[in-house]
Formats: sequence, C-alpha cells, structure tokens
Amino acid sequence: MKSHRVLKMFNTIPRKFLLEYLIVYAVLLSLVLTTIQQTEAIIIRDDRDDADYIVKDADYPALVDLIEKGDCIGTLVHESFLLTVAHCAADMDEGDPLVINKTPNSVSKIILHPKWKKRRDEYDIALLRLNKPVKNVTPLPIYRGSDEVGNSITLVGRGVTANGLRGERGAKNDGKLRKCTNIVTKVDDHFIEILFERPGEDDITEIEGVGAAGDSGCPAFMRIDSVRYIAGLNSWGDGPKEIKVGQYGAYDYQTRVSRYLEWLDSVVKFPDPPSKKTGALVPSIRTTHLPSGSMDQLLLSFSAENGKSYAIEKSSNLLIWEVLESGITGKDSRIEKSYPAAGVRGFLRILEE
Repeated sequence: MKSHRVLKMFNTIPRKFLLEYLIVYAVLLSLVLTTIQQTEAIIIRDDRDDADYIVKDADYPALVDLIEKGDCIGTLVHESFLLTVAHCAADMDEGDPLVINKTPNSVSKIILHPKWKKRRDEYDIALLRLNKPVKNVTPLPIYRGSDEVGNSITLVGRGVTANGLRGERGAKNDGKLRKCTNIVTKVDDHFIEILFERPGEDDITEIEGVGAAGDSGCPAFMRIDSVRYIAGLNSWGDGPKEIKVGQYGAYDYQTRVSRYLEWLDSVVKFPDPPSKKTGALVPSIRTTHLPSGSMDQLLLSFSAENGKSYAIEKSSNLLIWEVLESGITGKDSRIEKSYPAAGVRGFLRILEE
C-alpha cells in the first residue's frame, strides 16, 4: 500500500476537549497515520544493532528540523536557503522559527515548485529562504549528474524507527538521527527508487534501510571524491501486494534533485561545488587470529591531522563504495580502528571528509 506520509503535529490543537471528541479524534488520527503518512525516517535491518545506524547531529550541521524535531528536514544548500520537499514546506508558514547548528533563525519565504499539487507525488521539491544568512555551516552541494542507478546512497533522517520485519506500523520515535544506505535500482524524471532488501540477498548493504514516518525531506547523499552531494529528498514509500511500507521488499522514493536543476538555478545562485579532495589515504592493515587459525579482527591504522574528519569505505568490486564508518575525527598523528574480519570483505579505502 502506498504511503503519503504527512505527520500532523499537535501544536495548534486546543487542550480542552469533551471526552467523546477525544475518542473520535484518536480513531481518525490512527486511521490517518496508518494510511496516508508521507514523512520519512529510517527503518533498519533486523539483524543489525540499532547503534550501527545512529549518528551525531554534530556530524550533519547542515540538516535542519523543520515543523518540529522528528517531522520534516531541510538541508542547507546556500547560506540563505534550505532544500526540502514541497509537502513539508506546504505545512509551514513564513516566520516559522528554525534552529541551524544551535543558532536561531526563521523562514522568510516559502518557494514551492510551481507544478507541485497536494494530491500528486511529482514535483515534490521546495526551497525555504532564511531570514538571516548562515555563516557557521558549510552548505552542501546538489548532485548535477545523471548516473544514480547502481550507486550507493546514504539517507540521514530523524523520526520513527523499526526494522524490516515490522515495517512502519511497528515504528517508534526516539528523536535520534540515523543514517542508512541502499543501492539505487531505478530512476525517472521525478524520483530515485530504492528497494529494501532482506538479509542474505545479493545487493543488501551493511546498514541497509529505507524511510518511514517522521522525516520527509531528509537528504539522500551520493559520495563522489569524498564529497557528499544531495542526490535525492526522501518523499514517499510503497509496498507491493502483501508487503507493508517499510518491510523487506518495499520500495522507497526520493525526489530526484538532478531533474529540477533548471528551476533550482532560477531561484538560487548556488555556490561553486567544492574542489575535489586528494585521493584515498593508504592504511596499514594487520589481522588477529583465533586459536583455530581463522581471522578474528582487522586492525587499520592511518596518518591523520588534528581536527580533520575521515571516512572508511569498502567495496566488493572497486566500483561501488559503501561507507563503513564516517565522522572519524583526527586527534593524534594516527588513527587506529578495528573491525570483525567476517564483516569486512573486499577492498578498503580511507578518505578525508
């Protein structure tokens, strides 16, 4: 069943209701949340620890909670603009307060794509002009290519979470920021499609996941030359027959940013894309072994600079790279990391973020 995930919050509801009105409202709200939710968060694999998905807010300062924490996200793409989906922006008002990297700000103008309509999925993209330019966060670049299919994307969102066995209906909200990865299966003129694969299937990623109720607008990143580009904006989900949204086998759709460049460029003069960073660092690799002789741990160490951030990526074919760990901050001249050998197969590289 298709999921149009608009998560209405309770800020404007009067506190005093007659009991019968509360009962009717609770029943209607339950029906709405199970049938027409449209915001996105992260549903994870059932065989992985939730801690593998949780990330620090400080690692993503360009991400901004919109309606309130856990209900829609925008991403800073210019010192004066946030990028999000239209169905989130449509629920906001000019003057709404925002907090960007712990600094207060507000919305001065809401700019919906002119072809977006509430009852349709296409053109689900919008810009929010900020009241004050942001000087303490670097805007993130948008992706301008066309080769998303087969590449790994990383979704970062906040809101309800569950695993692929239960799906969206069994989800809860704890306010934590999570990321997941997936492989793009298909694109069209409006959306990027990903499929939630089951553990053991060929193309599943280490932290495979999809969206759910809580954070529409969250960015779907493609990493190129160690730079995160916004390739998609989490929009809606769908499940084939007998598969609920967020369960294994369900599909998740991101607004395909590269198809809206003409409109985006007509509104915003985007900063130049960041220059390509230097190539991968060469790590020193050692292994530890069990008494049986089989490998136990993989030990990596590499040179680092104080204050810089690094990511470790892995690949099975040297073409598609998946983030094994990111946000590794250099504090000494070298960084040392260890991973279970059984979980790291193929090739490894270290990149400066």
